[in-house]
Amino acid sequence: MKNIFVLLLFIIMTGYAGAQSLSGTVTDSASHQTIPGVVVYIPQLKLGGTSDVNGAYKITLPNGTYEVEVELLGYATISRLISIKGDVTANFVMSLSSSSGKEVLITSMGNITTSLRSPVPVSVVSHEILLENTSTNAVDAIALQPGVTAITEGPGISKPEINGLGFNRVLTLFDGERQEDFQWGDEHGILIDPYAVYDAEIIRGPASLQYGNYAVAGVVSFKSEPFAEEGTTAGSVLSEYQTNNGLIGNSFDIGGNHHGFVWDLRASNEDSHCYKDPVDGYVWGTACNQSNIRGVIGLNKSWGYSRLSVSILHRQLEIPDGNRDSATGQFEFDVPQANAYGGNPQYGANGIFIPGTGQVYPTRANFLSYNPGLASVYQILDHDEIWWQNNINVGNGTLGANIGYSQSKRQEIDTGIITEEGLTVHDIPYDIKYQVSTENGLKFTTGINGMYEWNTDFAEPIAPYKGIFEIPNYTDIDIGGCAILEKDYKNLTLSGGLRYDYRTMTGQAMYLAYDNTSSQVEVPNGGVTTSGETYTANSSQNVVAAGTPLYQQFPSLNRSFTGLSASIGATYQLPANNYIKLNLAKSYRAPSILELMSNETDPANEYKQGDINLNGEAGYEADVAYGNNSRDINFEIDGFYNMINNFIFANRISSKVGGDSLIGGVPVYHFGSSNTAIMEGVSVLFNIHPAESKWIEIDNGFTFIYSQILNATDSTNHVPFTPAPRLTSEVKLKLTDKHGSILKRTYIAFGLAKYWAQNNIYSALWNELPSTPYTLYNAGVGTDFVNPKTGRVICSFFINCTNLMNLAYMDHTSREQYFWTYNGAYAGQSNYGLTPATVTKPSEGIYNMGRNLGFKLLFPIGGHKVSDTEMHGAGTE
Repeated sequence: MKNIFVLLLFIIMTGYAGAQSLSGTVTDSASHQTIPGVVVYIPQLKLGGTSDVNGAYKITLPNGTYEVEVELLGYATISRLISIKGDVTANFVMSLSSSSGKEVLITSMGNITTSLRSPVPVSVVSHEILLENTSTNAVDAIALQPGVTAITEGPGISKPEINGLGFNRVLTLFDGERQEDFQWGDEHGILIDPYAVYDAEIIRGPASLQYGNYAVAGVVSFKSEPFAEEGTTAGSVLSEYQTNNGLIGNSFDIGGNHHGFVWDLRASNEDSHCYKDPVDGYVWGTACNQSNIRGVIGLNKSWGYSRLSVSILHRQLEIPDGNRDSATGQFEFDVPQANAYGGNPQYGANGIFIPGTGQVYPTRANFLSYNPGLASVYQILDHDEIWWQNNINVGNGTLGANIGYSQSKRQEIDTGIITEEGLTVHDIPYDIKYQVSTENGLKFTTGINGMYEWNTDFAEPIAPYKGIFEIPNYTDIDIGGCAILEKDYKNLTLSGGLRYDYRTMTGQAMYLAYDNTSSQVEVPNGGVTTSGETYTANSSQNVVAAGTPLYQQFPSLNRSFTGLSASIGATYQLPANNYIKLNLAKSYRAPSILELMSNETDPANEYKQGDINLNGEAGYEADVAYGNNSRDINFEIDGFYNMINNFIFANRISSKVGGDSLIGGVPVYHFGSSNTAIMEGVSVLFNIHPAESKWIEIDNGFTFIYSQILNATDSTNHVPFTPAPRLTSEVKLKLTDKHGSILKRTYIAFGLAKYWAQNNIYSALWNELPSTPYTLYNAGVGTDFVNPKTGRVICSFFINCTNLMNLAYMDHTSREQYFWTYNGAYAGQSNYGLTPATVTKPSEGIYNMGRNLGFKLLFPIGGHKVSDTEMHGAGTE
């Protein structure tokens, strides 16, 4: 920590020298008049400026070659490659356009490119979209994009899914840093503060070439807010409330940019109680709270830039287990609680609960409590990270060197206050690359990246609690090297590259005495080679007698994996604003530690068994797209075909006598990789924005994905949790801004999301149920309150209602629909009140959230005057 402070001091002391500037004016192509309020932005640096009343702008930045984006609502976006060597003047001429499907710069593809020249389909979720919509976490906020869905286990747990694949096949980034916080499992969400996300890029296709392992389906790249403009200190205060789950969220952000020294600080907090659906009312076990502090400090000089980011995030959330009274279906505690009327719960000699001696059912006050610790099962998650980014000018290119450290601590608590499953995952991600961009359109990137990861399980808890060990202590070393080349011609872009990855994983063996009892104890495995041998050990909890049989929880692991990734693609700009794209890619993924060595029941009441002999996956994907980006409409049709050899997934296994194989009454799932899976589908984006009727905009998206597992039976020939076909549509009415009015950029929006039935499922042993069709409606309104004299935004106000008709539904990728146990309060303490049950029809599980009305209020701090034509929040937040 001392070294970090020394580094920060060095940055501060040297932060006032050697910066260059990019400046110029922006004019209208038709009137030749200067345009105020134009945002000139450099995504690589997160730096930008806004043109003043005379159309002039100025940005202080380091030497280098950068893609510059010039943007203003109502005008066509301009992208230009500019080399900075000393002070540079660049003037821009903008043409009118009402298109919302603007060409934007993409920074997540290795080389900096644009959305129209990227051969792989890319979605950009703007800051405006995130502000105007209501969600409970960062992943849900992007889950309605074409080709994208979310696998959920309640409001606080969501994992992104791209083209029907999720978990360790989708890599999540925040400001370029890999988010490796328990990504191998489905019962914990992405540990990112949603208020820290300014916008996002989604690569909807293989990205193993750029990122190696875990990017076979694509990448979700979340980005923080751009730095304040040169010479300013700016920030915002955001407050949010949601009616369904009582979510109360607040976020404060402040940052500055002075003489090349940049900094930003954000503090956020959100709390929510149990949500409610139209069938059950409030759903027990769905409360959540989270807090985050994130800061960044950086320096822009003639030699390049250096930035250091630090984040501390704490999340505590309940996990619904669907425990109900078998007669009434009412939610109940797993184990009766003490209350003021019945006193402490009492049990007879046979261990059965004595009715009337404790609280069996949650009360309204319990449902409305913001304390997740009231539930029988809850998680405590802590995620701390540091990320150091450096970009240095070397020759005609730049050398990037990034390294970080993150510590993710997870505690699972079931009926009590003692951690039964605890683990701490440490990650050191790194990235070293050299990039060259020339003004004749040639771009080249080469480098290495990877990570070093290790996990440490918590010790056995004190009796009578017993430890749960889902994965062993392990180490994981990843390294890969790549070379990517892109050439831009007038209408044609060619790109391609190669990559080779190496991974080595070692896992520590574990032995338990008195397994699965209140006397369970972990035994040191020195000299123990096979289960069933004996070991004599003393423990503070128990004494393991000589001759006690030992249970092998985990064998030792020592595996290495290698993989080749490659890609070749092209885009061509056709006449009349049409374009086509084609990309062929070979991807690679090594098995995760969960798939190799899991051996325990997870919080979703599934006993997962790994396979130490799994092989890595090899994917072969073809993507083709045709689109149009014209004055009145823009659309893109993307088709993909992905064949994955050695496809790994958890299969529910049967017993020797038929039916489920059970361990402790819980169904057993075994990871296997002997199959070939096919994923194919189409995503469509179609937006209407008449140039002569700027008051209306209609945005539509469609996703259809079909999956199959080759050489399988009728009940096992589809990949589990393939999302249902979906159509989204939104009509947005924009009110005309009146001169001198205090309301600007006012809109009213109405939308729907139609889901068709999903009958192509993995139905064997009730792995998956077919879903029914349904349609969700939503509506929203928003406006900016401005000072009519200065044009400055005082605050922005947004209202959005999801599930407007309060429909009872179950999303096909919601894991909650399979959560069901019963009679927990009467089953006694020996099994913590759970009698697992298999869901055979949707009505037995848990429904998704009902109607939810969300309110957001955003107050900008500092910054500059905002013109009437500038888009929401640009340069003010």
